[in-house]
Amino acid sequence: MDRFTGLKLSQISSGDCAAAAARAAAAELIFNIHYENVTIHHEHGATRTYIVERVAANCSYQSCEYVCTMEGGMAPDIKERANIHVRVSRVTNMTEALDGSVLDIRYGNLFLKGGEGIGTAMTDQPGIKKGNPLFEKEAAALIFDAVSDVCEMSDGAQLLLITVSCPEGAMIAARNPMSAQSGFAGGIRIMGSYGTIQPVHMREISESIDEQIKAQTAVGVRSILVSPGKYCAKQINEALHVDLKTAISCYNFPGQAIDCAVEEGVQNILLVGNVGKLVKLAAGIMNTNSVASDGRREIFSAHTALVGGTSSQVKLIMACATCDEVLAYLESWGLKDLVMQSIMSEIDKAMKKRCAGKLTCGVALFSEQFGFLGKTADTAAVIAKVSQEQFALSRRLN
Repeated sequence: MDRFTGLKLSQISSGDCAAAAARAAAAELIFNIHYENVTIHHEHGATRTYIVERVAANCSYQSCEYVCTMEGGMAPDIKERANIHVRVSRVTNMTEALDGSVLDIRYGNLFLKGGEGIGTAMTDQPGIKKGNPLFEKEAAALIFDAVSDVCEMSDGAQLLLITVSCPEGAMIAARNPMSAQSGFAGGIRIMGSYGTIQPVHMREISESIDEQIKAQTAVGVRSILVSPGKYCAKQINEALHVDLKTAISCYNFPGQAIDCAVEEGVQNILLVGNVGKLVKLAAGIMNTNSVASDGRREIFSAHTALVGGTSSQVKLIMACATCDEVLAYLESWGLKDLVMQSIMSEIDKAMKKRCAGKLTCGVALFSEQFGFLGKTADTAAVIAKVSQEQFALSRRLN
C-alpha cells in the first residue's frame, strides 16, 4: 500500500516494465502520442505506475523505442537495476518477423521477439519451447495487449514487430547461478502476472492532431496537408506532386483536424489518402474507425444507383469485402469515374459543412491498386498553395 496515495501496489516485474514500454512505443509510432508513464492494473485492485522514457535516436516513422527502468523487483524476478527496452516496428519483411518470434493466436498482426539480453530456453519449459525467447505466458499476453489496444484505435491493420531487450541482461544472468539450473541461457527471463492497461483515449489522439497543426501554424504555415497515414504515399506523390513527409496525420479523425485548422486560422487544407478511409466522408462520417462507423459499401452502392447502376450491380457491391473489389466491379461496368465524381461531390459538401466555409478545402482519394480516383472542386487551387508552403516547411525542417 502506498502511504501517499492509499493505492494497493502490485509487485514490480520485468513483464510489467516491458508492457509499459511497449504501450508507449506503440502509441508514439501509430498516433504520435508521447507517454511519460503507464499504469498497469492487476487483480484484487493492485496497481503500479511505471515511468517510461523515449529513446529519441531510435524513433522514426518505421519504429519507436521506449525504455522502462526496473529496480527492486521481487524474487525470482530481477532484484537489481535493469533497463527494459522495447522497440515497436512496422513489419516490412514477413519472413524476418516470423523468424524466432513468439505469437499470440488472438493477434495475427503482432510478433514478439527477444532482443539483446533476453534469455533463450535450452529445454522445453512450461509455456516456452526449447530455443524460444524467455517470455512467460502471462507476461507475453500483457505485452501483446499493450500494443493491440493501440492498434484497435486505428482499425488494427498494422503488422508490428515488438522487440524486447535488456542491455544488462547477459551480465545479470551470469551473476545468477539459478539461470543455468533453470534451463535457459544468454540473458534474463521476462516474467510477471497478467494485467490490464487503460486503452488509448480519444482525447490523447485529438491532442496529438492539434499539436501537429499548431506546430506548423506557429511557424507561419497557413496551408496544410492532412492525411490519415502514409498509405498510398507513392500514388499521391505521382498524381499530385505533394510529399506526405510534412503531412499532418489525422488518423481516423479528419473532423478533428478540420476543427483545429479553423481554430488556428488555417486558410487552406488538402486532405489526401486511401479511399477505404476517406470515402466515408461522403456520408458525413468524420470518425473513420471501422469499429465506430463504416458505410463504405452503402456509399458505393448508393452512388452506383444514382449514376444509373442496376439493382443487380448494387447487390454485387453490397457483397464486396474491400473497396478495391468494389472499384474492380465499377471499372468493369464502365461506371468507376461516374461513381467517383458523384462521391467526390458529396465529400465536398461534407467538408464545407464541417468547416462552415472558414477554410478552402481540397480532397483527393487514392487506391494502391487503382491509383488516383477523384478530387473535389477546389483541390487544384488548394494544391498550388499547399505545395508551396509545405515545400518551404520541408526546407526549413531540413
